[in-house]
Amino acid sequence: MKWGKLFLITSIIGLAHPVAMAQIYMTDINGQVLRENKYVDVQGSPYLDEAWKPGLLISSKGKAYPNSQVRFDAYGGEVEYQQNEKTFRMNPRELREFKILSGSDTLRFKNGFAATNGNTPATYYQVLYDGSVKLLKQLKISMNESKAYNSATTTKTFAKQELYFINKSDGSLRRIQRNRKSVLSAFPDKKSELEKASKEFNASDEAGLVNLIAVADQGAK
Repeated sequence: MKWGKLFLITSIIGLAHPVAMAQIYMTDINGQVLRENKYVDVQGSPYLDEAWKPGLLISSKGKAYPNSQVRFDAYGGEVEYQQNEKTFRMNPRELREFKILSGSDTLRFKNGFAATNGNTPATYYQVLYDGSVKLLKQLKISMNESKAYNSATTTKTFAKQELYFINKSDGSLRRIQRNRKSVLSAFPDKKSELEKASKEFNASDEAGLVNLIAVADQGAK
């Protein structure tokens, strides 16, 4: 059987339809406007993208709220938005899903998945493939500290890592590597189909990985 290429299509419906702000908009933990210089002494960036982008926010109750400018603090695990020339951040318990328009792409993020790998249900993942099987990507940012020899000065640096997870229909969450062996191990009942598909789709490439998960999802229960 020849496998046709499968593409993930995301929708940005609602971005152009303004809706009044509601109480899901939260300030930071202290109830204050977010400080712009909270990471001023750390090298690198805690953000998916420091630039403000058009976004769509979806509350834990399923209500959609367009917002003109948002960005994702991947280190803090929270979404920030601008209003009246001030920066605020969302409470992850109140924000189930958000989308960010980045160029011609719409990036979709969601939480509420099972706890695993040190993550909690509040952890946001980018949804790369959404079927009865889901392919999730986590941009994990950690803060490293180091001192030069004979120096009293501590240098703080953000380090970024991309992690991939499979969410199956039973709700289980499993981390996978971006390679053929890891995909085959995650779907032993789909070994034959995946081995055949892997001749066309390279699992080390993110687009190829998405297509392989789509193949694994066909007929999945």
